[in-house]
Amino acid sequence: MPYSVCDRIALLLPLLGCASAFSSTARLLPTRRSAVMTAERTAADFCRTSPHAVIVTVWPTAHAQAAAARRWVEDCGGKILHDAEVAIGKQGAIATCLALYSGEDWLETNCWYGESPLPEGPPDGPHAGARWKAALTWTQDAPLTVLVVDASETGGALWSSKYRVREQLRREVGGLGNCCVHLTDDQTAALRGGGASGGGYACDSSYAYHCARVLLDESSVRFLAAADADAPAFEERFAAYESWLAREDAPVGGAPAFVV
Repeated sequence: MPYSVCDRIALLLPLLGCASAFSSTARLLPTRRSAVMTAERTAADFCRTSPHAVIVTVWPTAHAQAAAARRWVEDCGGKILHDAEVAIGKQGAIATCLALYSGEDWLETNCWYGESPLPEGPPDGPHAGARWKAALTWTQDAPLTVLVVDASETGGALWSSKYRVREQLRREVGGLGNCCVHLTDDQTAALRGGGASGGGYACDSSYAYHCARVLLDESSVRFLAAADADAPAFEERFAAYESWLAREDAPVGGAPAFVV
């Protein structure tokens, strides 16, 4: 039976509504992406300028305990200014450890291995310490949870309680050693002294402004996600990335691409 003009219009109206919805979604996506990038840059600027900035990173091993980490921060009086899940993946785990702890001797010497031996034994190859740390912290194929925190009202509670909380989370996930949470140090003195120009950090120091560049800059995350530490080109590519990371005046979004 042929459809009348009215019938045809009635059939087309729902389709036109769907098309309109898709069109509206398409227009919203760039706006949402821009809002996310703006929030990340605002958080990174806070980390770069505030002595009270702290970054708490929940490693993929403890992804299921991210909510517990948030409660710990808030119970200590910390104000979470930015809360993001950063997807890098296991391929980039070693490069991420090298970036977050840039300049620390243990990344090569693996001098802390005896505190948390791996069931399969110590890792071989270059960057043995970073490989060990990646094996501890990346047992799940999950994102990192990155919390940018204003610690001005904590009275030092985050740092005084971190070992207890790390152990609690480790027991919950059944992991080994320091596998759950990374907490940056008080950066008051570092900012007063002009930061860490030239790259390299003391073995016991980790600062929010450095971690923010590693984990909140989209170009850095893109590099790390692609950075296979066993690729022939890794050393050359990572050296270029570290050069960018060491420059405090380097442009946002300027991390090199990892091209094999």
